[in-house]
Parts: sequence; structure tokens; C-alpha cells
Amino acid sequence: MSLDLQELLRSVLREELAPVNHRLESMETRLDTIESEVRDIKKDVHILKGEVRELKEDVHVLKGEVRELKEDVLVMKEDIQELKEDVHVLKDEVQELKTDVHVLKDEIQELKTDVHILKDGVQGLKDGQAELQKNIVENLGKFTEKIAHQVEDSSGALNTRVFQIETTIHRLTNSVNV
Repeated sequence: MSLDLQELLRSVLREELAPVNHRLESMETRLDTIESEVRDIKKDVHILKGEVRELKEDVHVLKGEVRELKEDVLVMKEDIQELKEDVHVLKDEVQELKTDVHVLKDEIQELKTDVHILKDGVQGLKDGQAELQKNIVENLGKFTEKIAHQVEDSSGALNTRVFQIETTIHRLTNSVNV
């Protein structure tokens, strides 16, 4: 083949292949862009994998914390149950105290009644004592007068006897002397 023919074929091939070459160059450019994007995506995937790993670690930590919280909640439930029981006991004790207070109030009322009765009794005794003292004074006066009259009467009778005895003794002494 001749050179011209070869040149012509080359030229025709160049012309015919130019759009294909152009397309290939365009495809290579796209391929480069896609490869660049794939590299970026791979980097992003790598970053995402790291973040997913961190998230998994965070989830693991959170699961541990949730487990601890569940244990704390169980302890709190037990504490609440104990508190409920304590409140129930306290309610019973408060009810007993209320009953005791009611009984004490009744007993205090009885004591007040007894004190009132005692005050009335003491007042009666004071009144009786005052009356007794008044009666004793009056009666002592009367008895003193009676005793004085009796002593006077007894003295008068004694004086009369003594006079009779003295008179008899005088007579006897006079008769003995004569």
C-alpha cells in the first residue's frame, strides 16, 4: 500500500476515530471524575465507619449505663417498698397515738371532774371546819360557863360542908375543953 493510501486511511481513520477519541477522552475525564468521587466516597465511608464504630462504642457505654440505671431503679423500688412499709407502720403508730391521746383526753376529763369534786369536797371541809371552829368556840364558851357554874355550885356545897365540919370540930373542941 502506498503511502498516500496509508496517509488517507490514517486521515479517514483519524476523522472517523476523532469522535470516538473525543468520546474516549470524555469518558476518561468522566472516569477520572468518577474515580475521584469514588475515592471521596471511600474516604467518607471510612469516616462513616469510624463514626459508626464510635456510635457502637457509645451504644455499648449507654447499654452499660442503662443496665446500671435499671439496677438503680430496682434498688429504688425496694427502697420505695420499704418506705411504704415504714409509712404503713407510722400510720399504725399515729393511729395508736391518736387512740392514746383520746384515752388521755378522757382520763384528763375524768381527772378534771375528780379535781372539781375534790375542790367541792375541800370547800365543804373548809366550810365544815369553819362551822366546827365556830361551834367549838360557842360550845367552849357554854361549857366554860357550865364548868364555872358547876365549880361555883361545888364550891358552895364544899364551903357548906367545910362550915359544918368546922362547926362540929369547934363544938367538939369546946366540949373536950370544958
